[in-house]
Amino acid sequence: MRKRSFSLVNFNNQPKKKTRQRLFFYLFVILIIIIGYFFTFFKIYDNRIYPNVFCSGNFNLGGLTKYQASELLNVWVDKIETGGFSFYVQDQAKDTPINIPSQLIAPTDPDLSRSLLSFDVDSTVKSAFNVGRNNNFFQKIKQITFDVNKKKKVDLIFWIDKVQLIHILEENFGELDNPAKNAKIEYSKDKNELILIKEEVGTVLNYTKAIDDLIKNLGLLKNNKIEITFVEDGADINSGQLSNIIEDARDLLSSAPYSLTFEEKKWQIKLNDLADWLDSGKNNLNEISLFFKKDKISSYLDEIAGEINIDPVSPRLAIENMRVSEFKKGSTGINLPIDDNVKIIIKEIFQKNKNIELKIDVTEPEPLPEDLNSLGINELLADGRSNFSGSPSNRIHNINVGTDKLNGILILPDEEFSLIKALGNIDEEAGFLAELVIKGDRTVPEYGGGLCQIATTTFRTAINAGLPITERQNHSYRVSYYEPAGTDATIYNPRPDLKFINDTSNHILFQAEINIDKKELIFRFYGTSDNRKVITAEPTIFNIVEPGPIKYIKTDELLPGEKEKVESAHYGADAKFKNTVIFANGIKREEEWNSHYKPWEETWLIGRQVEAEQSTDSLLDEVDSN
Repeated sequence: MRKRSFSLVNFNNQPKKKTRQRLFFYLFVILIIIIGYFFTFFKIYDNRIYPNVFCSGNFNLGGLTKYQASELLNVWVDKIETGGFSFYVQDQAKDTPINIPSQLIAPTDPDLSRSLLSFDVDSTVKSAFNVGRNNNFFQKIKQITFDVNKKKKVDLIFWIDKVQLIHILEENFGELDNPAKNAKIEYSKDKNELILIKEEVGTVLNYTKAIDDLIKNLGLLKNNKIEITFVEDGADINSGQLSNIIEDARDLLSSAPYSLTFEEKKWQIKLNDLADWLDSGKNNLNEISLFFKKDKISSYLDEIAGEINIDPVSPRLAIENMRVSEFKKGSTGINLPIDDNVKIIIKEIFQKNKNIELKIDVTEPEPLPEDLNSLGINELLADGRSNFSGSPSNRIHNINVGTDKLNGILILPDEEFSLIKALGNIDEEAGFLAELVIKGDRTVPEYGGGLCQIATTTFRTAINAGLPITERQNHSYRVSYYEPAGTDATIYNPRPDLKFINDTSNHILFQAEINIDKKELIFRFYGTSDNRKVITAEPTIFNIVEPGPIKYIKTDELLPGEKEKVESAHYGADAKFKNTVIFANGIKREEEWNSHYKPWEETWLIGRQVEAEQSTDSLLDEVDSN
């Protein structure tokens, strides 16, 4: 009988093997799907904002390119900027809303026309685009899987001039304020003695809250009418608290007069002056004490300073036959430090020292080397030009004053040049003339007209020299003086400023001149070339937007029915140009300068109280027909 051999087979392992194969297959498929999902996601959103990124509450920027997001936000930004801000007070005496344009208008000079509000749409969009992109690998995976449907918020970036806005509100509504009055000690000329005046509780408008409400609305791209509410203003000091120190005040005044001296000059502090300076209040220990009003003493010293102060004069240089020459020597300055002398005067009076010697500061000008050519000013680096044809006489005068202040300035190696700092005080004493600016429904004089011509020309010169610009802001709307659009710069003390850095490793000489016949401003930078090459493209103008309908601003400064055109219409647009700097070592610095100009409508002032026989509507129709 033949024996049979059998092989041992484990039939139970075959289903397990097939299960594992299926599992690996499913895992492979899932992995492919995941990889495909990530690949598709990153491909779709390579140049787009990630999903569900919201700005200003309800603006979904997800899936948009940077350009599309900018376009979307700029539509609403322009709408807000064009509409201005509307404030009102629930008061029987004055409940008519005041509309404050976001752009202050200077009828005779666009340099003083400036924005109270500035949206930084580019930075906002950049922030939205970077949501999820700055994370590490695992955070990104979480972002585009588990958190992809979650709402991500990005704040709208904007700047608002709170100080100027509050000032305008105070000018327009200040007559309604009734601030509290502290109890005070006052000198009576009739009685020739100090008397005690009782305190009074008052009410004032809460301007700060109104501006905060406006900021909240703007952050949501809303521009609702803002109510300014009253708050009680209580007195900090009552008459009972002052009764204990009135005798000390009488004793202090009995020592008047006092004398201030500097060299051979002398000024007398009389009893009336001292009484006007005297004040009372709570000290650091919350105790009632006698004080002196520092602002009053400062004003007194400001008048004296006019007789003492001599500004230091820095030496000014020029290029003659390609050699540096000094055309204005430097001189020592003398200055009366107001704050220091206020402290000295208060201390001496409390100690009853009758003769007070004023403190004086002496300022020496920056010394120059004996060999001026050692400064490294050997050749022309770049020039910049602008034309101011059609400017009124006041504007031309201010351009001349500003140009004279810049001509011959030395910019040190690695120095950050500030145009506002270089121009110094912009006021009547510095030689500038004022122009009228519309604020709300009032016109007020301001200084600084023509200085944006200076800023624009400086910007163009710095760009052509390939210097790094650290601060620059374009005008809110296109101005004919500064064409081509996109190459302008606006300044206003204290901001915006125009700043750049001298990165040439040598001094730069700033030469400024005016061709009065051609009405051309010409700036030149001299120094030592480091063989950098600068390529500046012509600006591209796009997104042309028509101005809105004619704007009417009611004012009390015109007679009823009187009208005056103060602003022509301007088309809105965007502009950009590229500036490339190629250094001798081959390093390249590329930058793109973008400017957004909002459309600006034709604007008229109209007398507020229209007479009965001529309705407001008929008056506006008459303006339209003109």
